[in-house]
Amino acid sequence: MIWQARPIKEQIRITEMYSLFETHYKNGYVFPGETHNFWECLYVQKGEVCVSADERVYNLSDGEIIFHKPLELHKFIVNSEAGADLLIFSFAAEGDLTTYLRDKVFRLSQAQIVMVNDFLSYMHARTQTADGRMRLHSYLAPFETFTCYSQMVAAYLCQLMLSLSEEGNVSSVSSSPDAIVFRKAISYLNHNLHRQPTVREIAKYCNVSEAGLKRVFDKYADIGVHKYLLKLKIKAAAELLHDGQSVSEVADKLGFNSQSYFSKAFKRETGTSPSDLKRSH
Repeated sequence: MIWQARPIKEQIRITEMYSLFETHYKNGYVFPGETHNFWECLYVQKGEVCVSADERVYNLSDGEIIFHKPLELHKFIVNSEAGADLLIFSFAAEGDLTTYLRDKVFRLSQAQIVMVNDFLSYMHARTQTADGRMRLHSYLAPFETFTCYSQMVAAYLCQLMLSLSEEGNVSSVSSSPDAIVFRKAISYLNHNLHRQPTVREIAKYCNVSEAGLKRVFDKYADIGVHKYLLKLKIKAAAELLHDGQSVSEVADKLGFNSQSYFSKAFKRETGTSPSDLKRSH
């Protein structure tokens, strides 16, 4: 009998972990908006959370999970009266499946919730102190203690993500008036990255007052309109540099006053210079 080999194409691989913890936040807690060049995931174990992810706004509740892609501006607010229990982890990953995880919120099935609970049980058993208490905020600590721990963590997370690609239930974005204004404003900014539109101009396009527009950005992004525009420009710049365009071409295309200012702004926002990013690709 002749055996035929079937190649396995790896759909996702976690290469690095940056954070991994579960915690409880009280009602009204606001996590300020941030961006970074790796993935971050938020899973709601219990409670209700309003999450913004770039221009999208979601209302997450028990058993829902969102994956924030690299350079995505994200923020959340705890809305439930009793607060919210959250599992949050951030990581770097490779593979085609990462494209599927973008711009979505998933409602976990019962089987997928069991996967998460098995994952938590595994970590709980390995993060106890000498007196039996849990180190709930230091799930990364055993990476240096247990030989196979990091690969087991990655395996659990990859299993969950693979299951989402096969039977993931996708939640819809919020349709609240503020969420619609926010989405419309971000769309306008994305279509005008080559220049510097004024707050008045954007507010007029969204049919709201300037104060109303600023309030919406404070609510969902925790930063001002022009700061948000800068982040969009930096994100677009990274993509253009990755596609092979020169630093001067990108600075000009995105409406920066000079290549020097662009380089300083890019390094301040990403931690690396445009030229170093080009070399890395």
